Amino acid sequence: MSATDTVSKEINIAKSFFFIQDFFSWIVTKVPFTLQHNLEKYLTIKKAFYLTALENLQGDYYEFGVFTGSSFVCAMRSHNAFKHLGNTTTDFYGFDSFKGFGNVQDGDKHWFYRDSIFEINEKKVLNFIRKKSGKNKVKIIKGFFDKTLKNKTCKELTKNKARIIFIDCDMKAPAALALDYTKPALQQGTIMILDDFFSYYGNKNKGLAGAFFDFCKKNKNIEFRELCRYGAGGIAYIVSDVK
Repeated sequence: MSATDTVSKEINIAKSFFFIQDFFSWIVTKVPFTLQHNLEKYLTIKKAFYLTALENLQGDYYEFGVFTGSSFVCAMRSHNAFKHLGNTTTDFYGFDSFKGFGNVQDGDKHWFYRDSIFEINEKKVLNFIRKKSGKNKVKIIKGFFDKTLKNKTCKELTKNKARIIFIDCDMKAPAALALDYTKPALQQGTIMILDDFFSYYGNKNKGLAGAFFDFCKKNKNIEFRELCRYGAGGIAYIVSDVK
């Protein structure tokens, strides 16, 4: 049977059995989208660790916007799963206020990004990460980025190169601080994952997209290629060249 005949047969089945399509449509719509987004995000983190392990890319993991700690833990698990591929050594650094957004600039205001939604029990998150860290070297820096990223201790952390950077701080101002902070650590092969890239009605000048495009304009010596997209507007880039 040719490929055309096979496809034709499948279409005829679909035309005859509406309940099959209806069943799968029902299943898809019943899955909470937050769960779907997070699953695709975890798969993207896993992909990033797999690809960098294949390249034997040495460097650390930086996460901006730890929130519940689930992505951070996924990163550590992914690293452990692919250690055998590239013998990579990676330390893990997380940054979060655990108190929401603090002072929000006018251009960053969004009905959904509110302290009441994103404030979380800091102690609970830190205990969760600690229990799951195993032998991985972990450091969580607590506080708002405009304060923490400027101190001497934090600046020391970017002396090593970055393997993967995950930015999930929703707004342009903190994302811009995270990008500028990690600039010295970027190398060819660094993978940068940006969550909620298409927020603010897809405006290229706002949110994480605005911060990323501004960063690219200021740093033309750093070239990025799109790697993949995931969930509700997440995107990943890879540093293809640093001139």
